[in-house]
This record gives sequence, C-alpha cells and structure tokens, in this order.
Amino acid sequence: MVYTKSEIIEKGKVIVIGSGNWGATLATLFSKKNKVYLWTIDQAEADQLNQTRRFQIFPDQNINDNINVEKKFSRSIDKNDIVIIAIPSRKIIELIDEFIGHEYDDCIILNASKGVKHSTLMTVGQNFISRMPKIKFATLSGPTIATELMNGQPAKAVLASKNVSLLLHLQDILNNDLLKFEFSRDIKGVELAGSLKGIIAIAAGISDGLGFKSNITGLILTYGLREFDNVMKFLGVKSATVYGIAGMGDLVTTCISENSRNRKFGKLLATGYGLNKALEKVGMEVEGVSMAKTVQKLAKFNLSIPLISCITRIIFEDVKDIRKELLDTINSITV
Repeated sequence: MVYTKSEIIEKGKVIVIGSGNWGATLATLFSKKNKVYLWTIDQAEADQLNQTRRFQIFPDQNINDNINVEKKFSRSIDKNDIVIIAIPSRKIIELIDEFIGHEYDDCIILNASKGVKHSTLMTVGQNFISRMPKIKFATLSGPTIATELMNGQPAKAVLASKNVSLLLHLQDILNNDLLKFEFSRDIKGVELAGSLKGIIAIAAGISDGLGFKSNITGLILTYGLREFDNVMKFLGVKSATVYGIAGMGDLVTTCISENSRNRKFGKLLATGYGLNKALEKVGMEVEGVSMAKTVQKLAKFNLSIPLISCITRIIFEDVKDIRKELLDTINSITV
C-alpha cells in the first residue's frame, strides 16, 4: 500500500489521560518503547505519584523513568500526538469540552474507555467524532485485564478505526512484548461490545456468589452470549465483531476473571450487599450496572433478553430471593 504525503503520520508524543488501573497499565506498557506523559485529574495527584513513584492501585509496581506524571492539559497537544483516553465513560463529555476549550481539535485520539452515553447509546467514538470532526480517531478494546498485564501476562486487543494508515501507525508506535493487536474498522461495534459484556459478567459473579459451579456458569455464558448477540445485531453490529476478541473474547474473559470488577460486583450482590454498598466495595467504575438499565429499555422492541432482564431486576429492584430469581429465569429459557 502506498500512502500520499498527507496520509503519513509523523511520530508525536504519547499522552495517557487517566491514572486509574487501566491508564496506569497502558502508560506502563507503552513506556517500554516511548516517553509517556501520564495526565492526572489535578496537580495534587500528580505530585503524589511523582513523589512515591508508585501507583496506588498497583503498590508493588514502580512508575518507570519513561513516564512523566503531570496534571492534565499542562502540556500542549500537537496534531501527531497520540492521546489515549482511559477515564470512566461518564466523564467523556466533560473531557471533550476541555479539549474544545483548549482548541485541541486536530490530534490522534485513541479511546481505551468502555461505556456509552446511556441516554442515547452513543459510544465514546461517536461523541468525540461528532464534537471534534478533525481528529484522527481509533479505539482499543478486547480481553485485557489490567492486573494480568501489570503482572507480565500477555494479551491481545483490537485497534479499530476507519483510517487504515492510522491503525498501522498506532501498531508501530504502541506494539510491545505483552500487548499485541489485531485490526477492525468497526469502531461502533467494538465500543458497544466493550460496554455490553459487563452485564453478563455481573450474572457470572452472582452465580459465583451464590455458590454455583461450572454447570450454571456454562448456562450463563451460553444464554448470555446469545442475548449479547441479539442486542448487538439489533444495534447494527457485524457478526465478525460479535464473535471476535472484542466481543465474545472480552465477554468470556470478563465472566471468568477473578479480577473483573463486573464479576466482583455481581458476587457482592449475591452475598448480601445492596447496590450502593457493592459499588463502594468494588471501588472502581462498574459499567455493566448502568448498561443494564439502558439495555433493558430495548426489551420494548421485542428483543429476547430474559437473562439481562433478570440481572437488571436483581441490581435495581431489591430482589429478596436472588437464587430463585436467577434459577427460575435460566430454567425458563428455551432455544
């Protein structure tokens, strides 16, 4: 493939916005080959990380010398800089406003946040592109548990963009010995998959908290994947994405990993924690919770999603007998 001069992307800075578990992990991985600027929410957090050179969520992990921690927007952004977004999805609109306020509307945005604007089902990519049409946009998603990567376990993710030259550029800059990439052009599908899978992982966690073993977990994965497929197809997502690593791969990983926050949340619900106490105990964003309520609205379109409906009731309706609710739902499902 031959690129025109305008398609060639020169190497710029690598900036990661968000110093939580995922931002810290990506900054660490990408600093293997690059100088990385890790942007925090305020100066106090930047000062604390620079002083300790340790991530609070990964206390055994040093912040290496290739990572420079700064308050967000304390450094200018140039058009070839790769700006990686790793913040809770509920803060995306606020961040876009900050970009626009600083007149940074022409750079590379790589979204690594999972979630949608729940009132509209608009993905992170759709929000960025609609508000900042000059940017070069891509998204990163897939079966990537942050703790495993930080502990030296390998993984593979999807880079999705309409811009093929951008995908090749990102792979060249960000590829490293632990995290490898495959490509997709289905930005919307990849982002929706990353948001939806959390609901099924909550179900797997509930099963675990109730003391069920592989028999019920297998049913949850089977029925959950089918409902996941139903919703994704209704939203216009391609089968290749549904059954690829950004879809089925991420769903299965999130359901079986003990480090999954959605699964942990479900387990807490099943062991007596209420909604707010369970969220507080997890201590991080649980995207499957808000996504469950959003997807439940789709039931009025005659979508067959009994398991998702059951999980929504358990989360939001103070179900007295969670064991009976889950088993009755599973036993009522037929092919």
